[in-house]
Amino acid sequence: MRADCGPESAVNSASSNLCAGWPAGVKLGLALCLAIVVGLIPPEYWPATGVVGVLTLTAHALADTPTNLLWRRLGQITPFIVLFASAALWNGTHSGAGVWTAAFTLRCYVAFLIGLWLTRVLTASQLLRELRRWHCPPALVAVLGFQLRYLVVLWDEHERLQRAQLARAGGPQSRWARWVLAIERLGLLLLRAIDRSERVHRAMLARGWDGGTRSWE
Repeated sequence: MRADCGPESAVNSASSNLCAGWPAGVKLGLALCLAIVVGLIPPEYWPATGVVGVLTLTAHALADTPTNLLWRRLGQITPFIVLFASAALWNGTHSGAGVWTAAFTLRCYVAFLIGLWLTRVLTASQLLRELRRWHCPPALVAVLGFQLRYLVVLWDEHERLQRAQLARAGGPQSRWARWVLAIERLGLLLLRAIDRSERVHRAMLARGWDGGTRSWE
């Protein structure tokens, strides 16, 4: 979410971000509607998915999303989308497997752009407040709140692990060695996250946490 969560979040000024003044419920509802529409479009009508993608890019322009941020995020998600699409293509036995795979790839990109736009125009506190106002399950809101709150902590822990690995690397490494280090780093990060979550949970129970969420408002 923008402003109060994420390692690279940036607060846009009201003059450059035309979506900043929209009500939080409108922004969240618009993103959900676009995501639902993208999910319901049949694969053979993939041009309609492209139209939704154009609308999403227009929304990014209104939100003043930097172009380099879009390209960087798309480059980061592309390997995962290609992997899923390739697996679907290899398992496809019908004649329209190629069209279905292309439509699936386009749908993933558009859905990702919708989510990225939402993080640019909606803060974490606004998102949680709207979810509570929409009577979403309290457990879901609590889990999402913890995730958004500790995302920065998780990123800081990742950076510490990365610096420690680089300090022990002893010079330039091959791409395969960097991949191995990244896998090891993610494993260590998962173990540390589980340990931290257990300690935080015990501390919250000791302070009388009853499973509900609190807000400053």
